[in-house]
Amino acid sequence: MKNMDLFRSLSFILFLSVINYQGSIAGTVSTAGSLTATIGGSVDFTCTYTLESGDTVYPGLISWQAKTGQGDDGFSNIATFSPPGQGSNSFANPDYKNRSELFNVTASGANSYDAVMRLNEVMCLDEKHYRCQVFFATAAGPSSKTKETSLTVRAPAEQPYDIPVPVPDNIEENIEVTFSCTANVGKPPGQIKWWRYRKGITAPQEMSTGVSANTPQVQEAVCIYNVTSTITYTMTKDDDQSVWRCFVDNELLTMPDRDKPNQESKRVNVFFKVNVPRITKVPDTGDSSQYSVGSSVTLICEAEGNPTPGIHTNTAVNRYLWTFRASPNDNTTELTSNNGTLTLTNLQETDTGTYMCTAFNGFNGKFFNASKDLSLQIGSTGRPTPATQGKDDGGLGAGPIAGIVIGVIIVLIIIFLAVWCICKRRQSKEDSIDEPPEKPIRNNQDLTFVNRPDIVNNDKNSPFYAQEKKQYNNDLQYADLTFDDKPRSRKPIQIYDTNGLNSNPYSDTVMMPSV
Repeated sequence: MKNMDLFRSLSFILFLSVINYQGSIAGTVSTAGSLTATIGGSVDFTCTYTLESGDTVYPGLISWQAKTGQGDDGFSNIATFSPPGQGSNSFANPDYKNRSELFNVTASGANSYDAVMRLNEVMCLDEKHYRCQVFFATAAGPSSKTKETSLTVRAPAEQPYDIPVPVPDNIEENIEVTFSCTANVGKPPGQIKWWRYRKGITAPQEMSTGVSANTPQVQEAVCIYNVTSTITYTMTKDDDQSVWRCFVDNELLTMPDRDKPNQESKRVNVFFKVNVPRITKVPDTGDSSQYSVGSSVTLICEAEGNPTPGIHTNTAVNRYLWTFRASPNDNTTELTSNNGTLTLTNLQETDTGTYMCTAFNGFNGKFFNASKDLSLQIGSTGRPTPATQGKDDGGLGAGPIAGIVIGVIIVLIIIFLAVWCICKRRQSKEDSIDEPPEKPIRNNQDLTFVNRPDIVNNDKNSPFYAQEKKQYNNDLQYADLTFDDKPRSRKPIQIYDTNGLNSNPYSDTVMMPSV
């Protein structure tokens, strides 16, 4: 072994003495232009050399070198190799020996050979320039060929250092809050992203990426890039009990976003004023608020707010209040309830009226309230409670009552029309003249006159009695008359004395119609 090392040294000195010899023809050397590795991973440095006809490579004169700034050109040996079957390989730099492997030179083609060094447990300081160097012995003399490459070391992002904390921490709705998050975003540098989880919602909402306080500048052999991201947001009541997450992302992290390095805030408490309450009836009668006498009902009042009415310890401020008013002109009566729940039993008609629930809360010296009312109708038309549901207690709902009212109105209209028709018919009958069953026969063609007492003159009920009595004192002559042939005629006509006995009209006669 010592003889072999001595031979290598002498050979190396010999070639160095003639390294700049011009005109020699030697083989070629090649390697990858650049290499990439991840911290903790591994990378292969492969040097391929090709021999020309008559060329020779001596043991120990194939080497991988790193640029350390030392030596004439700044490169120093890491490891050396020997051609196939001509010796062993060895490390020249102990820093690489414990985490690297050297593979025997193998043929990769016609007169082509590969010298491979595998670097394990890659560290950030391994990021630098490397080169492969081969010394050839040719017929024209010795020749040295080199080929450079560079190693880029990538680093994954890491978990943020601290959990995000809102500033300020006493938060009310409609004020701005700032969250901050600092993390090593890795190499190449990534970014910090923000998610918000709201209460009762499983899926997170992606917020803006925030504003980075510093933009990292990539440097060689530097793999830690700390970035601080801040996000400012105007809080609303919907953000109460929300959780804010900052997580780091870069191109090395291929897992889902939910699994990437992150930190979450504690639940954020947002104070907000109480909202208009919701009132729930048990049993629920839908749109109707009618209940039968003797039944029961429970009214549950619930309102959103932070602090929540009736739950927080300061119940003198955060509470529910039930009141009752029978009519708008009556005084309001305060009712006893249990944390917003009002139970009414054995309802009576005097319980009919308006029930109002008022919710109160307060924070930071401010106080708020909101109200909701509900009208109850207690009576025979009320709906039975579940205990009496299905029993016939004589009560009717709004639907049957409306049907009865409509039916009564229709019957009254029919009766009115019937009475009107009967009265109309009676009036027509009184004004009509009895008609003969058949058309009378004209059997009296010549008029005959007979002196008879004046009917009008003797009829003291006649409206013409006074006038007739004054003007006519003689009896009148009456004549037999023929009937008008016009059917259904009711038109009265005057009868004149056609024989010259008296040229004045002496009576009105209603002509009988022809049948």
